[in-house]
Amino acid sequence: MKTMNIIAITLLACSLMTTTAHAASSKSKSAAKQINASEDIDSLGGNQELMEMAQKIKSTSRSRIVQERIVDRNNTLEFGLSYGSVFGGDAYVKTQSLGAQVDYHITPRWSVGVRYYDFGNSLTSEGQRIYDDAKAAEAAGGRALPVDIDYPLNSTIAVVNWYPIYGKTSFLDMGVTQFDLYLLAGGGNITLSSGSTSVMTGGLGLGAWISKHVSARAEVRYQRYEDQIATGARKLDIVTGSLGLGWIL
Repeated sequence: MKTMNIIAITLLACSLMTTTAHAASSKSKSAAKQINASEDIDSLGGNQELMEMAQKIKSTSRSRIVQERIVDRNNTLEFGLSYGSVFGGDAYVKTQSLGAQVDYHITPRWSVGVRYYDFGNSLTSEGQRIYDDAKAAEAAGGRALPVDIDYPLNSTIAVVNWYPIYGKTSFLDMGVTQFDLYLLAGGGNITLSSGSTSVMTGGLGLGAWISKHVSARAEVRYQRYEDQIATGARKLDIVTGSLGLGWIL
């Protein structure tokens, strides 16, 4: 009887060990299947063609988001007004400008235009000092030394614009602003107090589109021309900066 009890207990223990091992094995296989399933999902089942298709779709979607423009600039006209200042040039004169422009957009990348600038001039502190000294010398009966200056009155310039960079940005989370960075180059005529002469220009601009028809623009341009003073002709290298608004039809 005692022998039968020992055999029963032994069989029961073996049964429990077999059940535990089977459960552990099932759990291990289940975990392995979960890992394999995760890897399959991450790699799209190991299908290289599906992976390539997914990457292409993602790339195309991002490209379209950047390339979609709110403004159609194919065969369109844009009119603008600007206000600017001249940096460098004659040390005795400070110059500001009011400008008007017309640009014909051939494509979103290229446009041609005409710019007209009307200049306002005043003496700098150094120029005013020399002028006051000359007036004082003249009043005292001496010989007045003139302020030797030649200042711009107006200019008309033809330009070519190239827009290589287009993008979008969020401004203070108030909305998405679209912008263009562009390069420009051109030449024309500038009228000085001494007469007219040719002028060459080149520069960089930024246009931010406020709406489908209105843009805010900022430009920095280099200009080179020759003026005439009492000591003879001289070449001037100046920089002009301007801010303006544009209206596209």
